[in-house]
Amino acid sequence: MDSSNDVVEEAVSQLRNGCSCSQAIAYSFGIFFGLDEKLLLQVSSGLAGGMAGAGQTCGVISAGILIIGAVVGPRTVTDMESRKKTLELSEKYMECFSSATGSTLCSELNNGTDLRSEESVKALRESGRPEEIVRRGGELLLQLLPTERHP
Repeated sequence: MDSSNDVVEEAVSQLRNGCSCSQAIAYSFGIFFGLDEKLLLQVSSGLAGGMAGAGQTCGVISAGILIIGAVVGPRTVTDMESRKKTLELSEKYMECFSSATGSTLCSELNNGTDLRSEESVKALRESGRPEEIVRRGGELLLQLLPTERHP
């Protein structure tokens, strides 16, 4: 990915290829920031459907917060300044996401869709709503994070 716009489109592409919203964000932003994208794909998998299909916090938010922590979070347990920065950015991300989409809850964002039903999830994906959410969440994440890549 050559530009910040590419990372958002890569996330949408990964969603179309079968990733969950959380995996699409974690994987694509992992590549962009030079992180271990395979590990991020794994650790974000249970966040799908608002935490294991429960309709709670949107996986885009949860994965975004994982990325925020990986990019600006502390590198030692005593680095309180980086921890504070991570929490501030995470809170801001949640606020911006809620303002832009109307909610932070997966169930509300997807009009009460049964996220544990394969048929319902298939219909939801066909509606294009998950793509909208991933795109908007990715754009917001880019606005909050430093755009230089970190090894």
